[in-house]
Amino acid sequence: MMNFRARRSSRIVTLGASALLAGALLAGCAGGTTTGSTGEAAPNDDRPEGEVHVLVLGDAAASAEQAAADRFNETSDVKVVIDTGATAGTEYTTAVRNSIGTASAPDIFMSWGAANIQPLVDAGALLPLDDFIDEDPALRDSFLPSVFDEEVIDDKAYGIPMRGVAPTFLYYNKKVLADAGLEPATDWDELMGQVDALTDAGVTPIGLAGADKWPTQMWYQYAFARIAGADAVKDGLGGDADAWESDASREALGALEELVDSGAFGSSFDSVAYGTDGSAALLRTGKSAYELMGTWHYATIAGGDPEFVENDLGWVAFPAMGAENASDIAGNLSNFYNVAADTRYPDTVRAFLAELYSEEFLTDQLALGNLPPTTNAGDLIAADTSLDETNKEFLTFVVGLVEDAESFQLSWDQVVSAGDQTPLQNAMADFFNGTIDADGWISAVTAATAP
Repeated sequence: MMNFRARRSSRIVTLGASALLAGALLAGCAGGTTTGSTGEAAPNDDRPEGEVHVLVLGDAAASAEQAAADRFNETSDVKVVIDTGATAGTEYTTAVRNSIGTASAPDIFMSWGAANIQPLVDAGALLPLDDFIDEDPALRDSFLPSVFDEEVIDDKAYGIPMRGVAPTFLYYNKKVLADAGLEPATDWDELMGQVDALTDAGVTPIGLAGADKWPTQMWYQYAFARIAGADAVKDGLGGDADAWESDASREALGALEELVDSGAFGSSFDSVAYGTDGSAALLRTGKSAYELMGTWHYATIAGGDPEFVENDLGWVAFPAMGAENASDIAGNLSNFYNVAADTRYPDTVRAFLAELYSEEFLTDQLALGNLPPTTNAGDLIAADTSLDETNKEFLTFVVGLVEDAESFQLSWDQVVSAGDQTPLQNAMADFFNGTIDADGWISAVTAATAP
């Protein structure tokens, strides 16, 4: 049984949101949507008849959600329809927000934490799930409290965890490193020392989907976690400008600048995308040696070449940068399913959400390399005879990362308010491509995290 020690006090959740955005979300409500005495939207009869629509992220892991819908539809009169959305979280979230309040909005959709959904909560656009949980306590009790509580806002539950606990770490191509006479780097000096050897071998040392910006952000999360520490990051994301102005902050920026200037990411990382099999293909085909990415990347790589995963894919914790904070991790606690307040068939929605803790769904998640955010995940891994040894090794590695972590830092763009996500990510990209210096980065991030 897993014993997750990632503590809620080590994560930062900023619940401020733009009133203007919240008001706009419901401004274009379709006809047939009314508002009850609680301020929540009433069922919208303009939604499709006999259907509940679920908008999923359009990546390899969507297969588990489709399989869940197929099982559910065998016995349900109201059918669950899986709609595939964008592969990038920012684009996906924008599409959801633009549709909320209309008859074409999904009944169920994904989110990434409290800050991600706060504007929708403020607008009354999300259905509180406490009544669902009263009818089916397993909707709460099946999941790790440290994960489930992420989308409890003002004592109301708005999200049910789904997909996997997703820390980020370094993936690597075993053959590329072996051909260069290298072992996977375990500390920063080792990583820096490998750049020239890999470059000389005609390989981009570190693949980076810089066009999407959020992969670039991951490098800051770890540099700041390692050098400044979880408490300093918490203070900075909570609006303390001194945290970004500190010597530790500038040291972290200096380390990242040195890595970029060394050529570690190559010269065209800003044109590489994640969602078009860009960075994964670089790693898979031996054009890059490393990539910093989350657990979901396992399924993405396997979808392109299962034999590569079995034979040549490796993984290692993010390198240490000194003696402090070496076990701290960063990434996503989980994805969550949320429910539109005006869903036409709430009873069907509640019944479908139960799929998220079913043995079939959890087994499908394990097969994709996702570590379910459930209390029984460790037992499932040990007992699942259908898992190949590579997959089991990968999942065991992820379990160890989470169990050993002194802190689990939530991805920065999931902490700030929705309106600040783009400015924050722009600062990450601009510093890497050299259009702003450390002072410019500090100014931009201070503005994006201001209370």
